[in-house]
Amino acid sequence: MSGSVHFGSFDAEAAWRPADLAGLPAGPAAAGARGMDDLLAAACDPGDLLLTAEPMDEVLVETLAAAGIAPRVVPVPGPPDTTVEERLASAGPAGLPPVAGWAAAYYAVRPDTAGAVRRLGLAGPVPAVDVVARVNSKTWSNDLVREAGLPGAAALATSPAQVRRLVRDAPGDVVLKDPFGVTGRGALRVTSPRMLDTVVRHLERQTARGARVELLVQHLFDVAASFSTHVALDPAGVLRWWGVQHVDDDGFAYRGSGPLRADHLAALDTDAHAEAIARVGAALAAQGYHGPVCVDGLRLRDGTVVPVLEVNARRSMGLVNLHLDRRARTVGLRSWLRCRSTPVRADGALARLVSALDGADLLFRGDRPGVLPLAAHPLTPPRGRLFFAVFASDEPDRVALDARVGDLLRAAGAPSPVA
Repeated sequence: MSGSVHFGSFDAEAAWRPADLAGLPAGPAAAGARGMDDLLAAACDPGDLLLTAEPMDEVLVETLAAAGIAPRVVPVPGPPDTTVEERLASAGPAGLPPVAGWAAAYYAVRPDTAGAVRRLGLAGPVPAVDVVARVNSKTWSNDLVREAGLPGAAALATSPAQVRRLVRDAPGDVVLKDPFGVTGRGALRVTSPRMLDTVVRHLERQTARGARVELLVQHLFDVAASFSTHVALDPAGVLRWWGVQHVDDDGFAYRGSGPLRADHLAALDTDAHAEAIARVGAALAAQGYHGPVCVDGLRLRDGTVVPVLEVNARRSMGLVNLHLDRRARTVGLRSWLRCRSTPVRADGALARLVSALDGADLLFRGDRPGVLPLAAHPLTPPRGRLFFAVFASDEPDRVALDARVGDLLRAAGAPSPVA
């Protein structure tokens, strides 16, 4: 018997970001990515193996299994300050089930991913990490947008003075973007001359210590909807189309993924969009990349479609939801993956939430509308994130179920959450 081995850390951008890059002023502390590998269970088929950095919460294991998601989950031993990739590359298959010849289903290619795949004897080549780092840079995808003549290109600033000039000369507010920033981090909207002065001084202090500046200066778009296009490239460069997802953002923070509304779907079901994504695939293949790809895009209020805002050459939340949606469709439902930031008073919050969902007859068990928690470790005191899926027949039902989650979080003993 064989299947796929799923593993990976969700903070790959930190591993790709050059150490000498100057950073933007830090905003409010963003929640870390530790324990996010729970979410990979949703992409597992029956018989697959999920390797995690920490043991999965038993309540979560039972809850997912009741909904039909039941991979074998094995924690990989190792120092707590190391990633699952580092542990696998160092210790190999010691103490793990035999998986030689199984397919590798990693979240992203980090410096130790190829070593982990090799030590486990998994099938398939792994792209070089320097290639993966390069194509995940927003500078690389912005160059691609410019070369293709697509809408939405940003300007590149390589000095504090250039940042000042490009922002000052812009006709309205702009967004400064770190080339390896992720949702909620690495992007800053500049709204005033005083704020610009603060940013420039911050950059000047870093360049005085030898750092280099590489920031994208992008016009603040008037956005009607955000979306993500999901494809996969095989080692021969052949593109496989997974689907398109609506992305729910709050500012620069991710709030969820789900099916596109009919009007948005019509705007993207075009030859132009397909050609733009094919161009991205060809460019990635030319660089030597293969694997999952998420291409973020925008639909503007004037009807303009920005098909390539940035390229994420890795797995993604939208892809996780596409796996969930595939399951949901078999019982006449659709899936929406949701993320809530919430205060958490004490350990055991997930167990209390599951109990509350079950008591309200809202816990999804695989055959009718409901709510399914997807991760336990990010829901930690004093503040954490709740990742869950809402399975519903349509958007109004999804909204109603989503609204119930806040009430149930309070019933489970947490303070009022921030949606």
